[in-house]
Formats: sequence, C-alpha cells, structure tokens
Amino acid sequence: KLGGSGGVFKAIRLMPRIMMFAFWQQFYAYFSGDPFNAYVNSNISCPRPKPPCPVGSHWIGPDSFKNASTIPASFNELDAPISHEGICMPNDRFDDAWSLSAKCMEKDVVLGKTTRINGLNGWIAAFFGLFAVFVAGQLIDTTGRRPVLIAFLSSNIVVKALLFVSCFVPYNVFVVFLFLQNVIEVAFAAGVEPALNSMIADRSRGNEDIRGDGFAALGVIMHLSDVLAFLAGYPVLRLHLTDYSIFWGPLTLVSIIAYIVFNFVPCSALSETLPQSDPELAEEDETDDEEPAGSKVKQCFSILCSETIAGFKMVWADPFLMQFLVIWAITTMAMTGSWNLSTQYLLGLGYEQANASLARPAWHLALVCGAAMSPCVIRHLNATGAYNLALLMMAVGFFWCGSGGHDLQHASLFFWVGTVVFGGIGVGILTPSFNAVISIRVSDKEQGKLFSLVIVLNTICGLAFGQFWPQLFYKPEAADWMKGLPWIASAMVFLLLFIWISLLVSFCNNAAQKPESDCGEDSSTDEDAAE
Repeated sequence: KLGGSGGVFKAIRLMPRIMMFAFWQQFYAYFSGDPFNAYVNSNISCPRPKPPCPVGSHWIGPDSFKNASTIPASFNELDAPISHEGICMPNDRFDDAWSLSAKCMEKDVVLGKTTRINGLNGWIAAFFGLFAVFVAGQLIDTTGRRPVLIAFLSSNIVVKALLFVSCFVPYNVFVVFLFLQNVIEVAFAAGVEPALNSMIADRSRGNEDIRGDGFAALGVIMHLSDVLAFLAGYPVLRLHLTDYSIFWGPLTLVSIIAYIVFNFVPCSALSETLPQSDPELAEEDETDDEEPAGSKVKQCFSILCSETIAGFKMVWADPFLMQFLVIWAITTMAMTGSWNLSTQYLLGLGYEQANASLARPAWHLALVCGAAMSPCVIRHLNATGAYNLALLMMAVGFFWCGSGGHDLQHASLFFWVGTVVFGGIGVGILTPSFNAVISIRVSDKEQGKLFSLVIVLNTICGLAFGQFWPQLFYKPEAADWMKGLPWIASAMVFLLLFIWISLLVSFCNNAAQKPESDCGEDSSTDEDAAE
C-alpha cells in the first residue's frame, strides 16, 4: 500500500550507509561461498587407489619407471612402491578430471565426503539458527539495530581467522573448525536482515511514502550483490588452489578493515536508528535495569516459546492455513535439498569447478525473472493457482534434470534448462504466491507471528528430513537413473504437493480468520476492485 515517491535510486540516496552495508555483507558472504566448498574438497584425503584407476587419476605402466626420464615428477617411491600392475597418478589440477583434492585421487570419494560434511554442517547450523533468529529479534528491539550489525562484522573476523588456522591442522581438527565457524556465522548473521529492515522502517518513519522504495532498494541491492559475488569468486576457483591459507588470510584482514570502516570512519560508520524516545523502549530499559543478565536470557527464551505456541494455536484454528504452511515447509526442503547439490552434481558430470559455480548466479537471475512475472501470474490465476503453477514448473524442471542420469550425453543441458530455467523461474513465482496466500488468512496484528512460525516450521522440517538428499539420495558414483535421484525425488514431492493443494482448495469450506478471504482466495469488495 506504500506507493513510493522517487523509486529505488532515491531510497539509496536517502539511506546510503544502510545500502552500502547491505551490499557489502551480502557480497562478502556469497563471495566466499563457492571457494569455501572448494576448500572443503581440497582437504579430503583417501588412500592411493589401485588400477583400474578411478576418475581423478590416470594409469602409469611399469615400463615408465625403467627410464629415469619417463618417471613422473610427482612420483614418490616411498608413497607408491613400483608394482607390476603400474600405479595410479593424480591428474593435473587444471585438468577437468582433477579429483579436486591433492590428498585424494578419487573424485567420487571427494564429492561424497564433502557433500556429507556440508549436509551435516547445514543441519547443525539450521538448529542453532532457529533460536538465533528469535534472540536477534529481541536484541534488535531492545539493544538496538547497530550493535547487531557491528557484532556480525566482529564475527566475520573470528570466522575467517578460524578458517585460516584450519589450513594448518589435522583433518579431524579441521572438521571441528568447520562446524565451529559455521555455528558462529549463523548465530551472528541471523539478525542482519531483520536489523536492516528495521533500519529502513526507522528512517522512513514519518515519510512512509518512501518505505516501499526502501525495501525494494534493499532487495535490488542484495540480488545484485549475489550475482556480482558469484562472478567475483570465479577467478579464485580458476586457480584450483591446494593451499587456501593464501585466501583466508587476506580475507581475515579484509574483515578487520570492514569492521573499522563501518564502525569508525565518519563517512561510512553506521548510526543507530532505534528511536530513543520510544515509550516501549523506555519501559524495557527500566525493566533491564532491574533484572540481571540471566533473567534477560530467560525472558527471551520464554518469549520464544510463548510466541511459537501462540502461533501454532492460531494456525490450528485454520485448517487450510495449517496445511498450507506444512506444504510450504516440505516444498522448501525438497527444493533446497536438490539445489544445494547442484555444484557437486556438475562436478560429477566433469565440469571444472569454476564453471560449475556459474550455476549460482544463473539461478539468482532466474529467481529475479520469476519474481518479476509473479504479479501478472497471480492476477490471472490467483495466489493458489500461481503456487500450483510454480510447483508444476519445478516438478517438470527437476524431473527433466534428474533424467540426465539416464542420458549423460545431454545431462548438462537438462540441468541448465530443467533446474535453472524452469525450476528457478518456478521458485521465483512460488515465494510471492505463498506470501499472498497466507497473509490474507490472519489479521494485520498477527502477521509477524505468522511469518515467524514459517521459519520455525521450515527449520523443523529441514532438521527432520533435509538430510535425506545429501546423505541418502546423492551418490557421486551412482549410474543411470540413480545419478539423478535427488532431483527425481524432489520432482515427486512437488507433484504430490500439487495434488494436495488441488484437493485442499476444492474441498476447503472453512472460513478464514480475516473476513475478506475464504479458503486462501481474495474476496475483495467492489470498492477495493474499483481502487
């Protein structure tokens, strides 16, 4: 309902420091994403394979060792005694068939171990992220917006320093460092986007005509930084590093510089936007003076539990909404389960790791296209119809990609057209359609509670079933249809959810909690239609 007054560019001019921070944190997070996966690959170790040599290595016959001029430069007789069968030697790291690790010559082993580590890492992060979101929300409204963002900058220094140190430790300690830095990053990053949204709302207080432009500008800035970050990471991947200390070391210094820039430099330092004269804030401040720190923590978790229970009670009273939230949680789990394996899948198809990383910026562009198409689709099909169309697009696209396991000659084409184009545009339509469906089911005062519950359900569903994709469905050594099993499994889930929604809409007779909606459909008045 906020019309805007000058567009995205005016919002950026009015809030330059907020937008600059948003661009930086999003760019920095995604820039190190693909190199992080490559770093995990590079630390996987395994015994030297025996002939026949697997993907990632090549065979050297025994005759090659009879003449000193034909002995490979990387050969070490102590590491690999000469055998009458010959031995397996690693492919060059700039070869497309490189195993991705100087410590392991079997590419399938490297991809399998990395996938399982990243899957478990994501599972642990989701568990802590569930609590971090609510804790961050309380801190944003009491301590302020700026401290949450500065704490995030501080955590960046610790995270990058841990990754730098992990380059010099044994494998078991390396894995512990991976999990530790991920928990720290998730815990401190949980409050960044809510804090930025709150800052925009604060800056537009009394000027609500620019609030819509401010949120639109934030979305444009973050999507743009995503794409640029992935492209900036491409040259790093092209180096095929085997020692990532030369990457994490400089990034640690960059994190320190960013902390100084946004904290102390006058022209770029973040300023607090939380109104100090807010009566609710003053009342909370008085309470804070009386209560010890331990009571604040207990109060925070008490609010978390009470709000979650209240949200479940609210949803339980509306069967349509309850089922739709479950459908959304399952949809998100099935989508992310397959998409998070995309880089590993392309690497398994023989892609060079830098080229495989291009799937991510292409995916984000497809999301933008889908989001741009969603208003028109929703107007013509209504919100539930648009959601079902998105599910069908995702089912067709993901199944098409999964069938590439049976047709390896065209598997790459099936991935780009099926997953990235059809699936990405479908997901771009899916999110606004979902928001449109659920937002009309509750009153305006309960919107925050509703969307918080969405986060809770997504996390619970991911914790319960999300590991099926990286731990069970994905096998890098699989052949034929089993190679595309993660995508086929997701497609089947999307198809079942499509049927579920169709039945739900057809047989739903319960009234929504808001009088202007019924069964997820918008029942606007004539006056609204005229407007």
